[in-house]
Amino acid sequence: MVAVLLAALSLLLLPGSHAFVHPVMQSSAVVTSTTSLSALPEFNPFLLADGLSAATRYGGSGFDNDVFADPAVTSALSTLRTFFIVLTAAAFGLTALAYITAAFIVPKAAEQLENDTKRLRPGLWEDYEAKLEDNQTMANRPDLLQELGNIMQPIITAEYERQAEEKFGPKAGAKKEDGGVIDVEVEDK
Repeated sequence: MVAVLLAALSLLLLPGSHAFVHPVMQSSAVVTSTTSLSALPEFNPFLLADGLSAATRYGGSGFDNDVFADPAVTSALSTLRTFFIVLTAAAFGLTALAYITAAFIVPKAAEQLENDTKRLRPGLWEDYEAKLEDNQTMANRPDLLQELGNIMQPIITAEYERQAEEKFGPKAGAKKEDGGVIDVEVEDK
């Protein structure tokens, strides 16, 4: 951290460097009011963009100044650049995940829940559609979708277990009264 600050200060003080515009120094002796933020003196702080610019420009590629020839400074600037690249990539990834969820997954889940509700509990879907306002769908109202999903989950699970028992016999599904143990026989071929 100290190495990054030293590198930033040396960038500001190097006469041949044109990466930054040198600020006009102002006196901080005059304070107009102690109750507002504008009363604080202006020191032209080292900005994040300045650090990223330094990390990109002086990443150890051909700069022969003693400060940037130091591997610790070069490593710190490279680490800073990598951190912000990863942070930006994570932000874009989360945004893409939220978009995909809202655009594709939630409408498909609402469609599947509609099919299951109409098949297993006729009339319940229409009751929830009556709660919707104009131009709304169940995909737009996650609170209603969640509520209906909580009601339908045990019904759908019971229907699935009933179908599995019909298809594979009474030992196929684990039952609560059996202690949840599933009997499986493996045949060698």
